[in-house]
Amino acid sequence: MDKQVEQLKELRTIIAGQQELLRIALYLMTEGPIKYADTELKCELAEDQVRATTAVAMGAGQSLNTIMKLSEGEGIVVRDLYPIARSVVEGFINAAFFVTQPVEVSQRALEHRHFAAWKHHNRIIGSGDFMIALGVRDPKAQAAKLFPDFAEKGKESWTSLDAVSRINKIGKVVSASGGALMGAYGGIYAVSSEVIHGSVYGMSYFFSAHRKEETVEAFRSATVEQVIDILIAVSHASSGFLSAFANVQKLGQFVLAEHEMFKRLFKVSTGDDWGDPDV
Repeated sequence: MDKQVEQLKELRTIIAGQQELLRIALYLMTEGPIKYADTELKCELAEDQVRATTAVAMGAGQSLNTIMKLSEGEGIVVRDLYPIARSVVEGFINAAFFVTQPVEVSQRALEHRHFAAWKHHNRIIGSGDFMIALGVRDPKAQAAKLFPDFAEKGKESWTSLDAVSRINKIGKVVSASGGALMGAYGGIYAVSSEVIHGSVYGMSYFFSAHRKEETVEAFRSATVEQVIDILIAVSHASSGFLSAFANVQKLGQFVLAEHEMFKRLFKVSTGDDWGDPDV
């Protein structure tokens, strides 16, 4: 249990530091330039990139705050952290995607919100005897007139790329960011999907992961280990975004500060020092 306490303490310290860097990044994007470590930092993202990036990054940061508050718990309450962690990971993937890709990607995402809002109130749900029609009589025909860029089959979303493909594109611009985000994705994505979808495996995983004995105390200890897994995953996601933003914008001291955070994360996650020859 002492090892768990030490890991949790270090992870919470790292995430708190990342949250401060995120606050600085959001301020820099919306209000900058600013002074940081005796240097002036400037953000040169296009306005639409800023709008899209700050929206999803701020949401991910808020959900990360929620995870931090709930991470003090143990037992079955830990299960509720998985879907929130999934939201954090996807939010930071998208934020990193916006800052590393051409402005047109952000512009399409911003345009898509209008289509998505309209579609929420104008759609057909279900089929046959179990069908609900909302809004206009023929939503497809109306959507083709109002939102031609999203009306065609296969173009309803703001991007055709899945999460892994987005990470790949991010990594081609900032390799450190791609690696951190892939670590976050691998650590939480599949398990959180099972939990979110209410599968038998999802529940089985929650009750059996890290459990060594058939006792209540062993189960509680195992759920604390799951909290550690979750904090490692979301911290990797945060690192992925911060690294992408700082490197693309060539923010110097900010890049170094983020990298120091990541080295601590690597140590608490693996037990090894960053750059060890055997790693």
